[in-house]
Amino acid sequence: MDIVLSPRQLRLKEEITTLLDGPLPGWSGQKPLSPIGHHIHPSTPVGATEAAVNLLLKPSLKNDGFTLIYIKRGTKYGNDQHKGQVSFAGGKREQCDVSIVDCALRETEEEIGIPREQITVLGALSSFYVFISGFIVYPFVAIVPANIEYDIDPNEVAYVLEVDLDHLLDPKNLHYRQHSFKNKIIEKSPYFDIGNDEMLWGATAMMTNEFLTLLRKGEHGF
Repeated sequence: MDIVLSPRQLRLKEEITTLLDGPLPGWSGQKPLSPIGHHIHPSTPVGATEAAVNLLLKPSLKNDGFTLIYIKRGTKYGNDQHKGQVSFAGGKREQCDVSIVDCALRETEEEIGIPREQITVLGALSSFYVFISGFIVYPFVAIVPANIEYDIDPNEVAYVLEVDLDHLLDPKNLHYRQHSFKNKIIEKSPYFDIGNDEMLWGATAMMTNEFLTLLRKGEHGF
């Protein structure tokens, strides 16, 4: 699907596509936002359950750039290890998914109602093992139209959040807090303050930071 972009947004889209096609930051981009064991790379066990998410870029009418689309996960699913958290649209791969990117597209449509025909996938970030849930997650970067409409599944999603890339790239919005994990106190657990009393941390923040690390290599305004 053709997506209307300003000249600057088109340049940014092309640059993001090129960057995604080159070497990825991987763990070096994820590690700074790891809430625990900042120097420990979690190994992926054989047979880990596959999942996929979409980092959806939406053209901003405000600043000629892009916003990233997140969801606030609902709290109705008792077996969801990440309920109530801010995350990307996505979920577990099912037998009906012909590929892992097909999983990301299907889950996005199911959760927030964006048809796959309106999603243009630009490339993929590094796969990421989330040891709390036991998933190996495959993150994809994609663009959707500025006039997209959401139709959320209230069982899975409380609401949608849009965060300016400029906000995420601003170091003043990166903070640290005390965090409790499995009866251990972590004194400096990193998170992004994304406004409206919302906090972006954990696996989603780590995937976000790999993307931001990649963007900082660019030449057109990041």
